[in-house]
Amino acid sequence: MKKNQRILREILCRFYEGGERFMSQKTLAQASGLSLGTVNPVVSKLEQLGAIEKKPMGFRVIDAKRMLLYWASTRDLAKDIVYSTNSHLSLKEIEADVPKGAVLTAYSGYDARLGNVPTDYEAVYFYADPLAAKRAFPPGRGRRKNVLVLAPDPHLTRLSKGGAAPLTQIYVDLWQLGTPAKRFIEELDRQLELAAVGALQTMIQRLRGRPQRA
Repeated sequence: MKKNQRILREILCRFYEGGERFMSQKTLAQASGLSLGTVNPVVSKLEQLGAIEKKPMGFRVIDAKRMLLYWASTRDLAKDIVYSTNSHLSLKEIEADVPKGAVLTAYSGYDARLGNVPTDYEAVYFYADPLAAKRAFPPGRGRRKNVLVLAPDPHLTRLSKGGAAPLTQIYVDLWQLGTPAKRFIEELDRQLELAAVGALQTMIQRLRGRPQRA
């Protein structure tokens, strides 16, 4: 995944799952493991798109959905696939047998994070070391690939929960899969809105509970 997309991931995770509206370029660079020289052009692009509003000490997110769709449309899922094969195992067996440290995304990530998938799916996508994935799922016969492995990165691993990617990463990966993922995307739109509201309320309560400075 391109470095600038790590920054989008960090911003959107903070917004949807952390309730943050105001952020600084410095903290984004530190959290993403990137330089300010990489972060600043991304922030400028987001301002141009109308997704953020720059402030003296950082910026405020004003249209997270616009930012999410920008990431989804510029993501290139196919380029990040480092290994794929056909396995005779069921999808649930594949999901249970992914290598240690793997991060489920797309359909399987949705199922792991939210459950109650809106429709059946035919492949398991996950981030993992390709050699470890190949040991777990040796090359198989058949053109239909139901095991698709994406190149991992430490930033994604840090933001993942229970072996599944953040909701925003799952969203953009599903968006890249087109029509088969349409119902997943529709439901995720609702879930992300609920998550953003809940995260904001939690942050407000946390801030109200802080002791007043003398």
